[in-house]
Amino acid sequence: MPFLNSEDILAFVSGAVPGFKSTGAIKALSGGNLNYVWRVFGEGQSLIVKQAPPYIAKAPDIPLSSQRILIEAAALRLFDQHPLHGIISDDLRPPRLLYTDEKKHALILEDVGELESLDNHEVFGQSLGTNLGTFIGKLHRFTFQNEAIAEAIDNRQIQQSRLEVQYTQIRQLLNDFGISNWAELGDKAEKLGEKYLTKGKCLIMGDLWPRSILIGPKEDQARIIDWEFAHFGRPAQDVAHFLAHLWMLQHRAGSSDKKTADRQLQGTFVRGYLAALGPKKPLLFDEEEIKDAGIHFGAEILARTLGSFQSGYLYEGLRHDDSKIKEAVNVAARYIGAPMEGLTSFTNGGS
Repeated sequence: MPFLNSEDILAFVSGAVPGFKSTGAIKALSGGNLNYVWRVFGEGQSLIVKQAPPYIAKAPDIPLSSQRILIEAAALRLFDQHPLHGIISDDLRPPRLLYTDEKKHALILEDVGELESLDNHEVFGQSLGTNLGTFIGKLHRFTFQNEAIAEAIDNRQIQQSRLEVQYTQIRQLLNDFGISNWAELGDKAEKLGEKYLTKGKCLIMGDLWPRSILIGPKEDQARIIDWEFAHFGRPAQDVAHFLAHLWMLQHRAGSSDKKTADRQLQGTFVRGYLAALGPKKPLLFDEEEIKDAGIHFGAEILARTLGSFQSGYLYEGLRHDDSKIKEAVNVAARYIGAPMEGLTSFTNGGS
């Protein structure tokens, strides 16, 4: 673990997928952070092999349960069943699961193609934000209080890791940065992480960030990948996670066009999401969820600016006294401190 060489990978695929004729070509993919991923080429098709080590692949010093890959497999299987089969379409869906090996902690997936992730895309189709919001809203709505799914997608280990690596770190990060109310904000974040250890309301994707969203082949279409953080949890974690990353994309945008596109995506996502909740909106995204969303929004920004996940992303290499870091940290602290005020504009469909 992981596969030691190309021969191991080819033997794995050949034994798992009947009729697959390999050309012998393999390409290691570098888009993700958590796992080892390869594209295996065959005659007329290619497949994706994904394997989870017992740590974060790009940060081996951070332990992470290999069971996450089995959670991803269980989540992807749900899209072949009622009611989740009805929310997928050619415009927006996850990749198809082809094979699972529980002992090797490895999956074989449909290859959706060499598509750009959302953070590398400059412009979007007018319907993309609505499509994304509708998909996530229906995911939450159609799995609301589904006990069978709650039992099948119990990802407490991942949430425990998030508590330790993200939420409990905030107190020290803010103290070191000189934020005066660091203790109060740290307590709020840690309590949220502890809440997220418990069974929630619905199935959440769990890691809805730009590199989990591949755009194309049309500008309104997307493929949502990397479901190993899926959990029967709280809708605020999905919504706030994505909104935090859209905020960071705007903050670090290299052009006014990119900033505008990300801002518009933010608004259409929220409106599509809330509309898709339908009559379950008061139950799924009530005042408590808005408050929790504000705290997670701030916590995610801190993880990407001061915390364990700065490397390889938008704020990589910036010193703590850089103006962009200071701006982001102050925004994060403000959202954690006054989460209801901060998220109200988003949940009202604003930007």
